[in-house]
Parts: sequence; structure tokens; C-alpha cells
Amino acid sequence: MSSVFIGGWATAKEQYPVFAESGDFLIPFIDFSPAELSDYLTGGKILVGWSTGAHVLLKECRHLFSRYDQVVLIAPFLSFTDSFPERTLRRMISGLRKKPAIVVTSFHKNCGENIEIPFNALQVDALVEGLEYLIASRISFEEDLSLVNLTLVHGDNDKIVRESAFESVVKLVPRANILRLESGHKISENEIINLIKGL
Repeated sequence: MSSVFIGGWATAKEQYPVFAESGDFLIPFIDFSPAELSDYLTGGKILVGWSTGAHVLLKECRHLFSRYDQVVLIAPFLSFTDSFPERTLRRMISGLRKKPAIVVTSFHKNCGENIEIPFNALQVDALVEGLEYLIASRISFEEDLSLVNLTLVHGDNDKIVRESAFESVVKLVPRANILRLESGHKISENEIINLIKGL
């Protein structure tokens, strides 16, 4: 499966091995800065963004969505603090300076991750940068984003991006395909692959 997969905050390739092995797999703040992402997107069949990756795509690269046959945004949001209080993000930043592995492991658990993700201490500065970005970043646009190749996906049990935050995105893209799954913040790789096959 040829694809571009843009992960979320603290994403690891172990979470989505098929996507990591079969296409381009990019992690925000580790592989690129948000302003650089559009340079990577030359077009193709499938463009997938998860959480922070979906947010960055929607904010920085929506003008490039027409280059892809299908664009899938999983748990997108206009402002992360609509779901996740700034004070919690500030505590995570503080925790990353003291016990980073605990912070990242706890976050993955809240996402609904059920495998152990190896922690890379060399990524701490990038993870802090990502949280600071999530505190400040907002999306606002008025242009018509009525793209029939766009699918928005949300898990009913998502504890990270709440339903109200997801709905704020839905309202701005009236012709998008909307899918709600019985899942947490992390949608399993098999579910995403099956979803794409059905588009």
C-alpha cells in the first residue's frame, strides 16, 4: 500500500508497522516542523494524518489535498486545548523534563495503545516543542473545503480529542465522509487499512 502517514505527538513506527514499511511515515517535530510539511507532499494515492498530524495537515497543507486520491484525517481538531486543558499540557511539559518515559507511556495508555512503545530519550526536546505547539496552534479558515476525497474519522471513546472538538472540524468540511468507530484515540492499523480499502 503506497501511502503517506503523518503521525501524532509521540507516535512511534511500532504503532503502525504496515504504514511505516510500505510508504512514507513522518512524525511531527521529530521528522519535520509543521511549516515544512508541505514540502514533503508531492501527491499520490493515500494521505493519512492522525491527531497532531491531522491538525498540521489541515492547518498547513489543505491546499494540497487535491493531489491525493484519498485524504484520511483521524481525530483532527482545530485547537487541541478545546479537548485537552492547557494546564495538563503544561504539567506534561514539566514532567518531560523530569521523568519523560512516564509521561509518554501514560499518554500512549490514554490513547488506548495496547503495546509497549520503546522510549527514545533523544526525542524529549522535540516532544516538548510539540506540546508547546499544541498549546498555541489554532486553525481558522473561510475557504470552501468541500473535498469529496476527504474522510474524517473519530473514535467514540476518544479521551484525547473529544467529540465536540471533532465536530468543530466536521462543520467546516460539509462534503467530507464522516466515520465514527468504536475505538479510543488510537484507531488500530487494521481498521485504518480496511477503512481505506472501502473508500
